[in-house]
Amino acid sequence: MGKTLFITDLDGTLLNKEAKITPVTAKIINGLIDEGMIFTYATARGLTSTLRIAGDINFKEPGVQHNGVFIQNPKTGEYFDKCLFDKNKIIEFIKICEKNSIYLVVFAFIDGRERASWIQGKETEGMLYYLESRKNDKRLRPINNYNELIDGDIYEMTFMENSEDKIIKAENILNLNSYFAYHKYRDVYSNTYFMEIMRSDAGKDSGVLKVKELVGADKIVCFGDNINDIPMFNVSNEKYAVANAVDEVKNIATDVIGSNEDDGVAKWLEKYAHNYF
Repeated sequence: MGKTLFITDLDGTLLNKEAKITPVTAKIINGLIDEGMIFTYATARGLTSTLRIAGDINFKEPGVQHNGVFIQNPKTGEYFDKCLFDKNKIIEFIKICEKNSIYLVVFAFIDGRERASWIQGKETEGMLYYLESRKNDKRLRPINNYNELIDGDIYEMTFMENSEDKIIKAENILNLNSYFAYHKYRDVYSNTYFMEIMRSDAGKDSGVLKVKELVGADKIVCFGDNINDIPMFNVSNEKYAVANAVDEVKNIATDVIGSNEDDGVAKWLEKYAHNYF
């Protein structure tokens, strides 16, 4: 029997509606990991945020962060892979944003640290929600102007709005070329809409395949709920949508399992994971 990599999205999939790992999920998954299950995650979150909400799981394998921008060791923070933007392309991108008064959060390595920068006093409602939910996050870096948004080695840029129409407006103004990839989706905890932009060779699909190679797996079984999970579904041998998933994900799933409120991923693994290892 070959090695199977089990990989799950976090928000809306492994986490409940309060963005927490339940004791039931932690007990089941940690027990299976101890028995030899190869299990990890692919998330839009950074590592600090991931460990804050999913630290009860004893992850041992590399995880996919920022929708595939980074592959990291969840124990040590070691980077196995980074997808950073070309500085000249970002300068042109930020010029368009400034010309059209488009406000965003830019994620970058600055002086060896991960930072999230935004122009203070120009927050959208979506950005205010994000900042409030991460008010103790050491990455936060309020700045004064667009020029400071290009500091450091940039790896992701995110627009956050309180309506899908505003996201679509920004998308149309930016008219991104093939160097960029992006995901648009509604946050599972609020009415905030996100558009996350990264390099076109960064995504959950490429991230999951890199982890597959790192752990020496022959097969991928994944779990997800939202639009940004579709690339991961497309490269997995089996893909399971939780009951609360959007229709676009359910329509391409191998099957639909229990919801995130019912410990759906953990209960599926408890029932079936031993068939794979």
